Amino acid sequence: MLTRIQPKRFSDEIAEQILGLIKKGKLKPGDTLPSEREMASSLGVSPPPLREGLKKLETLGFIEIQPRRKIVVKSITGKSMQDPLAQAIEGDIDMVVQLLEVRKILESWAASRAAQRADKAHIMHLQEVFEELEKDFETDTLGVDADARFHLAIYEATGNTILCHIGFTIFDILWQSQKLTRETMFKEQENKRRLLEQHQAIFQAIKDGNPRKARSAILSHLNFAKKKILELAS
Repeated sequence: MLTRIQPKRFSDEIAEQILGLIKKGKLKPGDTLPSEREMASSLGVSPPPLREGLKKLETLGFIEIQPRRKIVVKSITGKSMQDPLAQAIEGDIDMVVQLLEVRKILESWAASRAAQRADKAHIMHLQEVFEELEKDFETDTLGVDADARFHLAIYEATGNTILCHIGFTIFDILWQSQKLTRETMFKEQENKRRLLEQHQAIFQAIKDGNPRKARSAILSHLNFAKKKILELAS
């Protein structure tokens, strides 16, 4: 009835430890892991079991080992969701608008939750990204990267790991369409000013710990984005 218990291999323990950090949100999509040498030293293991554990995580889709051994955390939603959506959305304004509707559902909750749960580190991160967005707008840069990181920082502040990974996938899909939309929108300086004010209102409501205002601010921002996208498409 009972079978002999097999001791865990170092590689399995390493994989479980890194996976645990991903599940807890301490390692987020896009994060880069330390070098193999640093990890081996911290874990007190030799390179072979470390590489075996990393290879296991890569096979499962949790990390990507890039050229020169750069190791990046991947979204747990994976390409099975990302690739078909990217193809469906590309060049299709109706699909972009539908994705905006999904963002309204997710981000209204995320902003409200972030206002309740964000700690000092989350607030500092949000402020840093907002200031980057502000600089981009001042220098007539599109600010697509900073904008995506601002919204992802809100997801992170909720403490919900699944939502954080879903958000990462959504913004990876939206990057190209946002770039095209902003190139057109920023022909009018008023749009740039309003977008910056909207992001500032979202940040301030989260910083003040006001869930109702945070939810209202992000919905106002996303409704404005939807309106402008439809205007550009007409």
